[in-house]
Parts: sequence; structure tokens; C-alpha cells
Amino acid sequence: MLTPWQGGRWLLLASLWSLQYIFMRMAVPVFGTAIVADGRALFSALFLVPWMIFVLREPVGLRRHWRDHLAVSLVNNVLPFCCFAYAATVLPASYLSVLNGMVPLWSGIISGPVLKDPLGPRQIGGFVLGVVGVALIVRLGPVPLDASTLAAAAVGMLGAALWGWAGVVIRQRSGRVPAMSLATGSILFCLVILSPAWVSTPSPSSWTAASLTGLIALGVLCSGVAYLPFFTLVRDIGPTRTLTVGLAVPVLGMFWGWLLLGESITLGMIAGAALVLVALLLVMKR
Repeated sequence: MLTPWQGGRWLLLASLWSLQYIFMRMAVPVFGTAIVADGRALFSALFLVPWMIFVLREPVGLRRHWRDHLAVSLVNNVLPFCCFAYAATVLPASYLSVLNGMVPLWSGIISGPVLKDPLGPRQIGGFVLGVVGVALIVRLGPVPLDASTLAAAAVGMLGAALWGWAGVVIRQRSGRVPAMSLATGSILFCLVILSPAWVSTPSPSSWTAASLTGLIALGVLCSGVAYLPFFTLVRDIGPTRTLTVGLAVPVLGMFWGWLLLGESITLGMIAGAALVLVALLLVMKR
């Protein structure tokens, strides 16, 4: 059972992460995959670095713990940021939010052998059911089923797997690196690794207020502010329990997509989302 402080952080994280795909869909058509991925890191760093300096007054420890920061950056920032930004070039926000629902499923599967948390038939069956749910959404949703849709869904699924793995890596590394130092350092590494993307920055004349707002909000809110509850919850209650925010993200994400972007919600999508939720319950139940 979560304490009120843990539950409040969980709700904040679920709310922020359910909005990230709205912001991606606003930014990607103008800035493209690479700029959105690194722009997310940039605006996140602009929030996290001052937070570390002026609020927490803790060192980031880039030199001392660079291996930990780099390991987390690759699986939690660099690769999944690129995967989901690419998927957002094709898939609606509602699809992306349901793909996000696979994150705790991946975390549950990966944490079994890595953290010595045995998996039973129920957990394995739940994972398979979750994959079926995502396939049902892609097959019966409003977006035509073609090669680009399948590729985007596969890349989005890869991004979800990376985030599931990242939760395990963060749990392992946060034992020797303070949680928010790890969050900030990993974002700074991501910013540097993806910085060559800015060579292809589109002309400012093509920027729109909505796309720029989406990019800034994606970084500041969905990574910067969201990392405050995320990294501390992984430290306090573990990756699998933290990533049960995936229970709320698909439902909230579909609602935001319909409300803010006018995206369609079909019965097939609802059925697929229901399968993902059932799968999550099977994997999380002990």
C-alpha cells in the first residue's frame, strides 16, 4: 500500500506522462524526430540543473559517476526519446499512450531475472495479452494499417521496452548515486549525445507557437518535472510498482487525444486498451 506522499507522486507522474504524447504530436510535424528528442533533453535540463543547484543544493557528480549517468541516459533518454518521437510522426497520441501501457509489462518481465523477482505463468501470460492488446489497437484503430504504421508501432514498442529496462537500471544505480543527481546527469548526457541533431534545425519561419509550446512542455513538464516523482519513486518503491502508472496513461492519453487533438477512438481501440489493462493487472499481481 502506498503512503499518501507516494500516492501523490504516483498521480502526478501519471498525469504528466499521459500528456507527453499530445506534446509530441504538436512538435514532431515541425521539428522532426531528432530535434524533438534532443529538445526534450534540452528543456528538461533547463529545469533540472537549476533545481539541483538552487533547491536541492546537491552535486550532479558527472565526473565521479559518469558510467551510471551514461547507462541510465542510453536506456531512459537517448533511445526511447528517439523511438517515441519517430512513432509520433505516424501514430496518434492515443496509440502512443497505449504503447506506453506496455512499459510496466516490460519492467515486470525484465526485473524478474535481473532483480531476482521470479515470474510465474500469470506474469508471462499477462505480457502476451498486452502484446495482443497493442496489436488489436493498431489493427482496428482509425489509422490505416500499412508499412509505416507497423514500423512506427514496432519502434514505439521498442521504446516501451527500453523504458521498462530503464526502471530496472535506475533501481540498480540509485543505490550509489542520489536519485535526482542520476536524473539530471542522465539528461545532460542525452543532451550532448543527441546534440548533432541541431544541424538540421528547420528554419524559424516554419516554427509555430503550438509546436514550440509542445516541445518546451515536453521537456520541462514530461521529463523535467516528471523526473522528480519518477526517480524518487523508483528508489522508494521499486521500478515495477512505480511504472504501474501505465495503468492510467492509456486511458488518460486516449482522453487527451480526443479532447485536445480531435483524435478518433474506436471500439477496437477501447478493447485493445482493456486487454492492456488486464495484462497489467496480471503482471503486477503477486
